Amino acid sequence: MSFWTSFADFVLGPVETKSSPIPQHSPEAIEVALREASGDGDLHFRVSAVAACARVIAEGLALPPCYLHRETERGKTLAKDHSLYRLLHDSPNERQTSYEFREQLGYHLALNSNAFVWVNRSSATGQVLELLPCDPGSVTISVDQSQIGGRVDYFLYGQAMPVGSIWHLKGPSWLSWQGQSTVREARSAIGLARATETYGANLFKNGARPGGLLSPTAPLTPEQSANLKAMWTAQATGVGNAHRTILLPAGITYEPMGSTANDAQWIEARRLQIEEICRFFRVSPTKVFQSLGSQSYASVEQAHIAHDQDTDAHWQARFMQSANKALLTDREKASGLTISIDNRDFLRGTAKERMEYYQLGIASGIITRNEAREMEGFDRSDDASADTLTPAANLFGNIGPEASAE
Repeated sequence: MSFWTSFADFVLGPVETKSSPIPQHSPEAIEVALREASGDGDLHFRVSAVAACARVIAEGLALPPCYLHRETERGKTLAKDHSLYRLLHDSPNERQTSYEFREQLGYHLALNSNAFVWVNRSSATGQVLELLPCDPGSVTISVDQSQIGGRVDYFLYGQAMPVGSIWHLKGPSWLSWQGQSTVREARSAIGLARATETYGANLFKNGARPGGLLSPTAPLTPEQSANLKAMWTAQATGVGNAHRTILLPAGITYEPMGSTANDAQWIEARRLQIEEICRFFRVSPTKVFQSLGSQSYASVEQAHIAHDQDTDAHWQARFMQSANKALLTDREKASGLTISIDNRDFLRGTAKERMEYYQLGIASGIITRNEAREMEGFDRSDDASADTLTPAANLFGNIGPEASAE
């Protein structure tokens, strides 16, 4: 270490780097954590409707850009000079992009209603250096329930975490300190969906009727029973043996015992369970590519708009409010800093609807022509009047720049 480095460390303090004091954990520990978080580990991902609903929620939280704004007298401006802007908009840590980070948190929230992020802050300035999502189930919560509003402590793999170092995002909850696990609440619906999937897989794997009874007219020796079973397996199981004639030895009769997929109403059960799982996750069935019968383009379009309002908007609001509470200090919030997710681009209407909106906004003196151009991604016009509000004279009288000049 050089003299100047030592001198700088003495005067300014040692330079802080992005180092992770999070305890090291093995793959076995992660698997245990997953099972503790969801009850069944990754088994819920084996049900396509659950995986699809979780993905819809996660991608809805990850897709819109996340910004750090500073409110001024002239409106909001991007706070690019603050470290949190880069962490939230570009990359919160060396491993992930902003999209990947929020997508992972979205999966945790969708399935477990709890997501935890380790906040690496500078011990000297309190500045956030990086944000690292924690493995599901790796964080345990200790709550002082002897009084209302008791202290909440967080333990990461059994180690107590300093106050403010864990950012806890919560989904729908009955308790104030943790969310309710969605997969646990929906375990019966998920279990039934898994049962119908297993039934269908076994049905098509077997390729014939699902079961039956072979009845001998006389007792069989163990060797004869083994030979009979082997012969039946060779002739009656597998898709390649479907609809073939089976030759049985003399004295052996076959009585079918299983039901067909039609008898079990398998297709109807599968459809209803997908809708039931969507109901638990509050996701429109159309978002998981589940047809609800004869639907027109207009009805599907309205279903997507309803999903944005009833699902995505709520998860985005949870993220923004939780981030503002956990990541910004009281002084930063008082200075006008705020974290927001901008989903306007995903709620845009058609080109015709947007042009009508701009036309009315310009004619009413609400927006300028350059503001309309920016909304569409066009370069600003050099025309000086393009930055001036010019309400239509036939609607509001001559109150534009010409009137001001007079």
